[in-house]
Amino acid sequence: MLTRIPKAEIKKGMFVEAVECSAAVFGKRRFLLSSDSDFGTILESAAEFVVINTAFGTAAQQSGKRPLSPAEKRAEAAATMRRSVKALKSELISIVVGGGLNMENIAQVVEDIAEADNETSSLFFEVTRLKHKDEAMFQHSLAVGILMGKLGTALDLDTETVSLLVLSGLLHDVGKLTISNDILQKPGPRTAAERKLFRSHPRRGHHMLKKHANIPDEVLDICLNHHEALDGSGYPSGKSAPEIGLLVRIATVCDAFEKLTAAGPGKPGRGVADVMIWMFERDHLFDRKLVLRLCATIDN
Repeated sequence: MLTRIPKAEIKKGMFVEAVECSAAVFGKRRFLLSSDSDFGTILESAAEFVVINTAFGTAAQQSGKRPLSPAEKRAEAAATMRRSVKALKSELISIVVGGGLNMENIAQVVEDIAEADNETSSLFFEVTRLKHKDEAMFQHSLAVGILMGKLGTALDLDTETVSLLVLSGLLHDVGKLTISNDILQKPGPRTAAERKLFRSHPRRGHHMLKKHANIPDEVLDICLNHHEALDGSGYPSGKSAPEIGLLVRIATVCDAFEKLTAAGPGKPGRGVADVMIWMFERDHLFDRKLVLRLCATIDN
């Protein structure tokens, strides 16, 4: 479990996930605090807080709790996923019907994902793999949020940005809730009219989210642009590589990867290696570096 503590409370033997200061001052992440040099540098840094992982190091030893078995860990992750889907479903539907947005409910989901250690976030992602028809869109959004958080962490982005990525993943497809399931879940090719309607979901979602003052600009940007492609062939605006920032590129890669690997009713998921090769060969659509970094974070 990740815990944020004042830097004055750190002790040797703790497992440090991150020090909340500029990477130029202290850039190490995910390490056992054992050296006097690291200890002194953290105390002398501008950081006020340090994120530690109580599942490792002396904090874990002192807790006295029996470590969970793999089956227990998976069951705990599944329970968290079910709570998260329920909260996400409630808030997204509220947005669509013009109701309020309870950011506290969403913030708890973001915290559960963004502050999970690597093993736990991998379990979260694993239990979203088999989609249930009635909740497929919500599970997809949760899985994309998990992937975006994992990729942001792998890229050494700061904790605030990682949380923004998770939130963006949760909200990016809200516009799909305004489109008929007959179109969203159509097994065969869509007609031209159906494609046009389907491709309107980023603008629809962006329009709804803009009504809420507490939605960050980065989330709005990702909602609107997560289907843009580097060669300009995406939608809704046909933006090309120079106009597509890092956070949107992360969203594009994670969204596509999740769709391609997820299994659902009548749809077997594709393997990670197969999807990685498919996406890597399409560098006109996806940022190759991000494809490789994301796949390196996924347990095959």
